[in-house]
Amino acid sequence: MAYLGLARKYRPQKFSDLTGQEVVVKILENSLKTGKISHAYIFSGPKGVGKTSTARILAKALNCTDSQNKPCDECPSCTAIKEGRAMSVIEIDAASHTSVENIRDLRENIRYASAEGFYKVYIIDEAHMLSQSAFNAFLKTLEEPPPHVVFVLATTEPRKIPLTVLSRCQHLQFRRIPVNLIKQRLHFICRKENIDITEEALYTLSVNAEGSMRDALTMLDQVTSFTDKVTQEDVNLLIGGTDIKILYELTESLIDGDKEKIVLKVEELNSTGTDFKRLTNDLIQFLRNTLISKITKNFKLYITESESELIENLSKKTSEEHLVLLLKELINSEFAIKNSFFPRIIFEITLLKLSFLSHFKNIDEAIKEVKKFYTSQGNTKLQTSLIQPIKHSPEEAETSHKITSQSKEAIWQKFLEKLETQNHLLAMKIRHAKVNFENDEIQLIYNGGASLYADSVKENLTEIQNLLKESGFDGKITIKTLKDLSTQKSRENLTDEIINHPLVKKTLQLFDGRIFNIIPKKGGEDV
Repeated sequence: MAYLGLARKYRPQKFSDLTGQEVVVKILENSLKTGKISHAYIFSGPKGVGKTSTARILAKALNCTDSQNKPCDECPSCTAIKEGRAMSVIEIDAASHTSVENIRDLRENIRYASAEGFYKVYIIDEAHMLSQSAFNAFLKTLEEPPPHVVFVLATTEPRKIPLTVLSRCQHLQFRRIPVNLIKQRLHFICRKENIDITEEALYTLSVNAEGSMRDALTMLDQVTSFTDKVTQEDVNLLIGGTDIKILYELTESLIDGDKEKIVLKVEELNSTGTDFKRLTNDLIQFLRNTLISKITKNFKLYITESESELIENLSKKTSEEHLVLLLKELINSEFAIKNSFFPRIIFEITLLKLSFLSHFKNIDEAIKEVKKFYTSQGNTKLQTSLIQPIKHSPEEAETSHKITSQSKEAIWQKFLEKLETQNHLLAMKIRHAKVNFENDEIQLIYNGGASLYADSVKENLTEIQNLLKESGFDGKITIKTLKDLSTQKSRENLTDEIINHPLVKKTLQLFDGRIFNIIPKKGGEDV
């Protein structure tokens, strides 16, 4: 007897066998219970998630002689459908039956009742491949088929099916199967087939199946054909995946800025025939996992225990901002790497360029280090110029209720604390504003999405002024909205202003640094 592949051997035969399609199963089971069977269905979703299998199970349920709601999988009708010899189930490959003539033949055949079973079920696979004229010829039949006929149109691209057809069918959407469910199914099959496989290999197969159970079983079939004990290395060899240690070493080199190690590692990978296009994808995914791990521990990452340890080590050596920049630049270079005649060179240059980001520091850390340096040098004059705000003219200083540089933060914090206890929502809205102290006036400036809060804050202006007065400020408060920063100052002028600022120049000189990017700060501030 010819060998039967795992994907065919373990094809779902009942609704309970379907994995990860609970919504679809519930809809069909309820329809069978109530007798509300649609004359036409569209099953759409990615490849290998169970569309055609579900159509066959539905055909079994409609024609089963022993059960009214679910297929028994034992009666003559169920057995015939399972073995592919049932006269009541007609499967049509739309990719090879695209013409009007094929649809005309179908229209002629549906007039005759099934020789066996209660329903004639037509399963049209890859239905989006039908021509426009074929769809037009199919419309009338699809709208008013004989009572003994049910159509099931399976497709991976429902957007290509005309709206006139979609509106005549009940559309059920199949989703990608989650990694954990694929892994559970593979584990069950491996135990049943006595396949010796490691947990890491199961995980790698499940992830690379990309939500397709059929692809996962096909890859498992392939990898078991050349080894008795399946390991993660065997799976990577089969699918062309990158070993996790290689990804770790490359990422570590980027974080440390070790250019020599990058060049040597790329040469080593090239000598082993590495696919740099696949390597780029794997590196992007690895960096993304590292970033998520750095941001939160509450997000479920489908990674092995060894990979989790390596990612944890890397996340301690860098910042979120650094990882975001690495990811952004690598994603931007992905297209060039995939479409180049020299992917190795493009990949190598990209990594070398990213290695320069190893000196990356966010601006807050840089300013703290500058202040710390000058404090240790005893340069009190420059230290004062870094910390103190710009002094006002003597005339302005005579204003009795002006907020001084020493008290403005204390007064504002005191005000926010009071407001927090009285009106938490209003305090939250005020915290989204940029605060400017201008002589005897406090300005709340809203920009971007935070502008939505401006009107609400204006309605509570009296309450705000009373609390400010209690906190020690008896001046004026105004609320402004900036709809577009370009109306205040052009981006180019602002960039020049930052680059030429004495503090920025001194910081770059002190740390022998360079400006890679200018990032807007949180809270609606300009920079």
